[in-house]
Amino acid sequence: MSLTLIMPGLNEEESVRSAVDRVLASLEALADEFEVIVINDGSTDRTGEISEAIAAENPRVRVLHNEENLNYGLSLLRGIEAARCEWVGHIGMDLPLAPEDIDRFVPHFAENDVVVARRVDRSAHSPWRKVTSWTNNLLLRILFAPATSDLNFTQFYRRSYLRSVQPTSTSPAFMTPELILRAERTGRPVREVEVEFRKRQAGRAHFGRLPDILWTLKDMLRLRIQIWARGWER
Repeated sequence: MSLTLIMPGLNEEESVRSAVDRVLASLEALADEFEVIVINDGSTDRTGEISEAIAAENPRVRVLHNEENLNYGLSLLRGIEAARCEWVGHIGMDLPLAPEDIDRFVPHFAENDVVVARRVDRSAHSPWRKVTSWTNNLLLRILFAPATSDLNFTQFYRRSYLRSVQPTSTSPAFMTPELILRAERTGRPVREVEVEFRKRQAGRAHFGRLPDILWTLKDMLRLRIQIWARGWER
């Protein structure tokens, strides 16, 4: 298996060392070829410094620095562009998906182009995150009727698929849903795998801010209008 794992993070100095170490240990047991791309998304703490120290110790780690905070969607697009391996996945530095669970996805790589993590419960979310997540899912169902049930967690993509698609969305909560929706609508095989959602152990969450919600809504409506006009094929 050949896998690039992208890890964007903002002000994660408390988490980055342990998170990357756990990811490396898991991938070493799974993949013949792998790389970890850490994206320092405009952090004002020591996230970038610690990430560079990790990369100096392990050649399989690369660090990209955003001069300003671009947020998760744009950071992920940047990581996808830099990815070198056959499969490309992503995971937050707070490790909402345990790296040790990555092995659940690998058996499905051979027959699919997208493999999606489906959370079995979301009790670890804050009350505000539960409200925004429920609203986001409702809008996705109304506007796009996806076959996939969880579009906003962690996914793994065949790199050849990513090279064939040009997402129009850049917002934190709609960039990956667009990738999944485009795969569904253009006949790409998509598989969901159930996993446990892990609660953040350190640092502060950055999802659910009002500007990001409005950004996501704008991306959703723009894509819906484009699809009505031109369809899913690009």
